[in-house]
Amino acid sequence: MDIQQLKLLAGLVRGLLQPSHPSLGHGQALDLIAALPGLRNWPEVIAFPDRVAATELDTTSTGRLAFRLKKRFAVDMTPQELLTALSPPGVVVPRSAPHIWPTGPVPGVYLTTSQGAIDALLEAYEDATDGALIYAERAGNQWGSSIDLGDYGLWSSGLDRVPSGTLLIVGPLELDQQSWNDTADRLEMACNHALTSGHRIAVLLDTPTPETLHEDIRLMVMSRPNHTDEETALVGVVTEDGELEPCTPFARPWPTIELVSTLATTDAVPPPLLNPLRDALAERTSGVLLFGSGEIKDHSGIELVAASLALTEHCGPAARIMPRHRSTPSKDWDVPEAIRQLPFLPSIESAYAQGYRRLIYNPGYTRAEQLIEYGKDALLISGWYGSEVSQVFMGSARHGGMKEEESLLSRIIAIASTVTIPTSDGEAVVADLFVANGQDVGALMRFKEVDEFLVAHRLLRWEEELAHLLDTGAVTSNAVKEAFPRSHGIGTFLDERAKLKKTAGTT
Repeated sequence: MDIQQLKLLAGLVRGLLQPSHPSLGHGQALDLIAALPGLRNWPEVIAFPDRVAATELDTTSTGRLAFRLKKRFAVDMTPQELLTALSPPGVVVPRSAPHIWPTGPVPGVYLTTSQGAIDALLEAYEDATDGALIYAERAGNQWGSSIDLGDYGLWSSGLDRVPSGTLLIVGPLELDQQSWNDTADRLEMACNHALTSGHRIAVLLDTPTPETLHEDIRLMVMSRPNHTDEETALVGVVTEDGELEPCTPFARPWPTIELVSTLATTDAVPPPLLNPLRDALAERTSGVLLFGSGEIKDHSGIELVAASLALTEHCGPAARIMPRHRSTPSKDWDVPEAIRQLPFLPSIESAYAQGYRRLIYNPGYTRAEQLIEYGKDALLISGWYGSEVSQVFMGSARHGGMKEEESLLSRIIAIASTVTIPTSDGEAVVADLFVANGQDVGALMRFKEVDEFLVAHRLLRWEEELAHLLDTGAVTSNAVKEAFPRSHGIGTFLDERAKLKKTAGTT
């Protein structure tokens, strides 16, 4: 490159900035273009012609110009975009070789589920690059040549100035319902770094379905808001030997669903609930079905959830969603056999994409907007703690605002809850049931209104069943209080009964 060529390029840069900075002068443009040879201003260009002669128009030089444009004029362009803009018309601009390890694997995002593979990659990269720096999250930040990405991770602003081809280690990232969106955001950012900066990015992942990891990752990246072509940065895998190995194609079609007859029965459904639930579900293949139990345990209402599988086989294949990664994974399997036999998938999004249309989820780790969206075409079933239908609903809508609650209520098919109370000769069950039958919920604006609506439109009322048990002496007040440990209404209910008895006794 020579000084005359730099002057021409300064004119092009001035033209690029003209729409947003019309007052930019010729001298300012010359000072800007001095970034290409790595000089501070135009006088230094005149003073160091040898430096100019050694400069090539590539992503390394345009990277310096991109930084100067962003710092001085808040113009955000990638080195590759600047290279294209400054190259002669009609010239196809190839991507230059990475600055770090130019003969190494193609830049992009590589996946693994093995920490051992990451460790082997770190060693291989160090040998190939003579100890080049690595930028890493927890999966690789203990390596001697690693710089910890810190709290900002892939959003660290300094990564824009890292030489192309640098190795970035991301993760470990988890695939489950709780982490799905956060992991997807981080994968999207990894793809952006690979495409715009030419980095090699290794991602350590933890998933319940490693056999469909690539398909899940592609789904994550392609489902981000304002998606364009980020998934083209998904290249391959990190092998156990530490090699970055491309995969063609990166992801394949989802596997065919194998239909398995359910082991579920309706034995766990109390007789008063069975027929109303069967009728409500007979003509419905989509919506939200909520079950609750007054028993405080890890999987509240799970027996009713399992029984619902026997009433909903017409809705399509069923799967169970992994809510989160537990420190004690065995607890995920403390469920009825009818649920254990189902595929255990990382998210509602993944299950739906594969073709599953009955999705058993945990409301404690699922956002209301997901239920609203997927409840249009699939049946979502959950169990939660709750001795009455309004308590179950509020627990299921906990991750959402009032607008989401109103919309979620319109997706509800039925809400059922049961409370088991010890008796002198065994136990008794009281039930609460709401079934949607086209009621208008559009006018509900406050939590109190939603609660009053559900209470007013119940088919079965726990108060009536409990009053009968108390009247006949089948249960005691103390047993009732123990069976409803978190109910705000049980104290009021028993107090009102005591007042009525007292009033009746004085007349």
